[in-house]
Amino acid sequence: MADSKKRLKNIEDHVLPSFFIGVLSQDDAWMKKTTERMLPELEAKALQLAEQCKKEGKCAPDDTLCDEKRIKTLFRETREKLKKEHIERKSKKRFH
Repeated sequence: MADSKKRLKNIEDHVLPSFFIGVLSQDDAWMKKTTERMLPELEAKALQLAEQCKKEGKCAPDDTLCDEKRIKTLFRETREKLKKEHIERKSKKRFH
């Protein structure tokens, strides 16, 4: 099993950015599922991994990767950016 800190870093570096590829589909059902279910579940997992990293001593007290507030902010900003991108793409589609 991958170490919890590596998994947390993978979520931040690869999984969250991959959601922006899905927004290209301009599918409302995908957007709803992503923002209402997938991202909240992934956020909970990231917070759990951060806690696990702290307990295992893999994150220093000042390690931003394991900072709960930063993780919550990252997910909130990702949701906001996805929604904005989705709206912009839908409006462009209407005019083309």
